[in-house]
Amino acid sequence: MKVIQTHFRENILFYILFPLIIVVGLISYFRFIVNHDYMVGYNGTCDPTKENCFIACEDDACIKESYYSEVMKYASDLYRECGKDITNCEAANACLLGDKECSVTYCDTKISGNNCKTPAENTNYSQTNN
Repeated sequence: MKVIQTHFRENILFYILFPLIIVVGLISYFRFIVNHDYMVGYNGTCDPTKENCFIACEDDACIKESYYSEVMKYASDLYRECGKDITNCEAANACLLGDKECSVTYCDTKISGNNCKTPAENTNYSQTNN
């Protein structure tokens, strides 16, 4: 009996840390993989005639611009609203009533400077071309 007690005392870190690591791994697996309990950030659609949109280039030469807003949403809400294919889902671009936590960020010219496309720029552009 004394041999077992000394073996435990010599390897106390192994007997405590190993089960603790296993438990933490199982809890994390259940939280992130099963429950989808994490925030997802992605670029949503944005209409530059109505909202202040971020500007992105589709190629290196920046010949064609694309416009986007930044969306943050819980993954569980996203899967509930869109299913497994979230790429062509309109509900992914807006915050809905059932969402736990959601935000849609539009471009602010004071922060992003020239990387924004505002509705005022679009109306001025269309008026000068008429």
